[in-house]
Amino acid sequence: MENDDRAPKRFAATPELWGAVYMMLIFTVSERAFHSWQRLAGKPIRWDEAVAVGVDLLVCPVPLLMGFAFRRLLKREARNGLLNARIYRVCNFWIAQLLVLAYVTMVL
Repeated sequence: MENDDRAPKRFAATPELWGAVYMMLIFTVSERAFHSWQRLAGKPIRWDEAVAVGVDLLVCPVPLLMGFAFRRLLKREARNGLLNARIYRVCNFWIAQLLVLAYVTMVL
């Protein structure tokens, strides 16, 4: 009997999707740094502007850190036998997709 489970085929691109997440993070940080550089326009930077730029750049990796934390939780649950391997693959794929969406919205 043929296997009807399409999950391995559909979620085979998960590593590439995680690579896209890392590239989107780099693009988002560089885009925000470039816009901060343009906003300063060669003027001396004041402490309140420095804090705003720092917070603007430090916000970028927060979605990725949240995704890592959730993926680590799923791995731990799968290792303890409380989560099916197929469900882990599905969740890992959707975490990466949501992170790509989060970084696209951060750029816009």
